[in-house]
Amino acid sequence: MFLHQYHKLLTRCLLMSAALWAMGSYAKAPVDKATSSKLYQQAVTQLGYSELATTFSRTKALAISSLANEEQLSLPELQAAAVLELIGAPLNDGEQALRDFIVHYSRHDSAYLGQLNEASLYQRIATQWYNSSAVAPSSFALELRQLIAQGIATGYNLVTTPWPLFATERHLIYGHSDIQHAQQLLALLASEGLQARVGLSRKTSAFLYRDDWGTLSQSLIELGNQRRLVEASEYDLHFEFPSAADKTRFVAAIDRYAKKESANQTGLIRGAWWQPFYRSHTAAEGFASATQIAVSNGKETALLLALPAQAPALVKAIQQLNPAWSVTPEAIWVNLAFHRYLRGGYK
Repeated sequence: MFLHQYHKLLTRCLLMSAALWAMGSYAKAPVDKATSSKLYQQAVTQLGYSELATTFSRTKALAISSLANEEQLSLPELQAAAVLELIGAPLNDGEQALRDFIVHYSRHDSAYLGQLNEASLYQRIATQWYNSSAVAPSSFALELRQLIAQGIATGYNLVTTPWPLFATERHLIYGHSDIQHAQQLLALLASEGLQARVGLSRKTSAFLYRDDWGTLSQSLIELGNQRRLVEASEYDLHFEFPSAADKTRFVAAIDRYAKKESANQTGLIRGAWWQPFYRSHTAAEGFASATQIAVSNGKETALLLALPAQAPALVKAIQQLNPAWSVTPEAIWVNLAFHRYLRGGYK
């Protein structure tokens, strides 16, 4: 009898140890005392996992759980908590964090790819890029070319796929054209210890061609008046950091490893630009104020960036080009190198 009980106890301990080892810590996380007695059951029901929860034995649920009060939970609540941990719910961050997770999880978010520290993220981002082909110019896109032809603007981004549903204050948008650059950047950020939710959206980047750029891979579009337009298929990487302060760490990583300072510079990731392009909806260290102007025909949207002092005149010129368009300026903050570009600099 003693040996039988000892064997059961040892088996349970081994199961719990293995699960906790996989989670990277033997310490049980604290629990929010305000958590309601059926919070986890309600959560799995809302998320669509209630049937799975009923299949978990108490031993299995305890082996998965990292909650400090797991022994005090009823079996249904413990089963639900174990399922929530398996699908990545933030049980240890308080009740509101769990509610936010439920809201986001239930939305259809085709642009969201996963967490920065997921090894499969690098393959998924390439798959999404190659499976979402560039779109042919619409009538709206063709009309937007007049912004360049008439000298109203020197460039804009036409949004062609949805953005992820990220929290505004923790959202950072990073633009580029090389998907292998994106893969290396994600790995770089993970190596720097950053954590973030990651999304990808496509865009068409249109800009005035300058003769001193030499030969480009894209074909040039003649606009008349000695103006030629480049339209490139590009993407925006979207990051939702745990806190707004993480944006400063992002800036440091880009400046050190993804910004070119000299023509033959080494020690940079693939595709480093003289002027990386990223922006934040809120002010942060390492960013400067700019104005983002959204131009829409009700179905499609183009985004333009300008210095705040230049924005009113640009808004007026766009409205005169097509009064039917919706033109909405908003404050935004861009990285310092791109801010220098807006002022006429090149790096």
